Amino acid sequence: MDVTFRVPEGITLQPAELLYRSAQCKSVRYNSSNEPHDIPGYNDVKRPFDVSDSSNVRHLRVTVDGGGPCQWQLNSLLVSFRIADDVPLVKGKKVIDTSYIFDFGDYGLSDGYGTGRAKVSSGEIIELKTDFFPMVVHHIDNQVDLSLFGGNTGYEQWRRRYKTLDVENINIEPKIHLSKVVVLTPPAIRPGNITATYPNGFSEDITHIYPDYDKLLSMK
Repeated sequence: MDVTFRVPEGITLQPAELLYRSAQCKSVRYNSSNEPHDIPGYNDVKRPFDVSDSSNVRHLRVTVDGGGPCQWQLNSLLVSFRIADDVPLVKGKKVIDTSYIFDFGDYGLSDGYGTGRAKVSSGEIIELKTDFFPMVVHHIDNQVDLSLFGGNTGYEQWRRRYKTLDVENINIEPKIHLSKVVVLTPPAIRPGNITATYPNGFSEDITHIYPDYDKLLSMK
């Protein structure tokens, strides 16, 4: 399987994380009563992307059938990226990765990495061109997070986790609007709503931690 990632300016692509599972080589887990039970074995591998002829395109050739005595099979693929350290917006903030997950079987990566629940994808090619906006989140303890917001992944149309079996090519081309920053600030008096301030200066209270993605798309 081939994975292609077009890296926008101001973005750092992280090494991919590959999770392989084996039905032959078991691992042991314990339930709440401390009783052991077998689960498929796992092998976690990190792989950097290769540089192509184009300076901003990266490639990764992924082995689906790992073979060997354990007959390792690709179970999940995690592709993550973040705003680069040399972007001025990063200064003084905790930078959080943005991720896509592709599942090829059960017992996938347990942490959703903010991608939402898996949605089924069929076909040999997956093409992804999500719009992302920098989101600065101020916490009540004065910590400031910086991430990329591509919609509330609680909704299916904005999820970034896919369950697939027969894909041969994954092409990811995120569209990053670095100058279109949305800022979330906590209420001055608690309890209260979070305030979202959009790139055009408009502010509104939001009941959850997600700004209005449609508003952001209208400002790109």
